[in-house]
Amino acid sequence: MLLTRSYFLFEITYFLGIGGALQAMLTPELAYDFPHYRYFHFFLAHIAIILASLYMIWYENDRPTLKSIWKAFAALNVIALIVLFVNKVTGGNYMFLARKPINPSLIDFLGPYPWYILSLEIVALIMFFILYLPFLKGRS
Repeated sequence: MLLTRSYFLFEITYFLGIGGALQAMLTPELAYDFPHYRYFHFFLAHIAIILASLYMIWYENDRPTLKSIWKAFAALNVIALIVLFVNKVTGGNYMFLARKPINPSLIDFLGPYPWYILSLEIVALIMFFILYLPFLKGRS
């Protein structure tokens, strides 16, 4: 996104990146504690995702639209389908699609596996609309 200045990638990264990175930093799933390198890497990488989207807003003057919410939601579901297969092949738990995280998180309030995944869809849409709120002003 930063290299190509792609508006389409901005639309996806704004909603998925900020929403996901904020949740990850609020309830981190880390195997390493402070002051391990991986601890710092985790937080710096997630902060960089947020800053990349903010850069596109502040310096490239990109703005998400209501249509951007639905593009991001569609992209999230396509990515989730790919990640389901990756998790099956690797035994991983990317996007927490294979099981709930070990550490406490908001997912604990969304029901048992696999039903919490449907609840996460609703939470994602709500988060996307909340992230869109700053851009409502001035729209006609």
